Amino acid sequence: MKEPRDAVSEDPGKEASSGEIADLIHKYISRRDFLIATGAFSLGVTAFCIMGGTSAAAGAAPRKIYVANALGMVVGDPTLCTGCRRCEAACTGYHEGIARPSISRVKVARNVQFGVEGVRMNGYQTGNGDFGNFRTIQDTCRQCPHPVPCQLACPHDAIEALAPVNARVVDVKKCEGCGICVQACPWGMISLTGPANGKGSKATKCTLCNGNPECVQACPSGALTYRKWSDLTKTIPPRQTVPASVRLTAAVAESCKECH
Repeated sequence: MKEPRDAVSEDPGKEASSGEIADLIHKYISRRDFLIATGAFSLGVTAFCIMGGTSAAAGAAPRKIYVANALGMVVGDPTLCTGCRRCEAACTGYHEGIARPSISRVKVARNVQFGVEGVRMNGYQTGNGDFGNFRTIQDTCRQCPHPVPCQLACPHDAIEALAPVNARVVDVKKCEGCGICVQACPWGMISLTGPANGKGSKATKCTLCNGNPECVQACPSGALTYRKWSDLTKTIPPRQTVPASVRLTAAVAESCKECH
């Protein structure tokens, strides 16, 4: 009869396969051997998650890291916004060839009634929106500095920084429409053209229109401007809680501080 220790890898540095773990369920095994097997497997799963959920097979291309900041960004002035939403129509008209505000890269509609804070039981009268102070907030992409949450969370390496303005852009040829980037953005600035993992679904994200944003041109009140990039990620509160499953791990985030 095979000894219990033979059920796991003899090499402590070698990862145990999922099949080996399954075999252990039906066999007698000591606490020591159990910890060796499951510990190695857990480390493998942890490494898998840190790598962004992609294969870590030998020879695989490493994930690209974009350190260069964007050169510009779109900024809204709520005191000038009339809530006409022409910016949303101009955005999708330029990128998709149709007026479809629900997937626009600049987002106004969701803030018209209750502002960024959304519906709440008490105090909405003192907040933004038509049910408050009538101020409409325009949400625009922050063009995050490194580490870029959506780019690092994408399991298909479909988000990259492109010249001439280093905007963080979705490569539709690589995008599988999984929706992980939608969850990864703390400000909810990415949309899907269809259901998550649906046929033909793609993520939509601000491209800055090569430095001449259509939304800025379409705004009749001058409430949107294109200006030099600055880091607003530390001053604008997040709109949504990023799930732990797609959040940048503390270890990875801390490692980024070592070089910049």
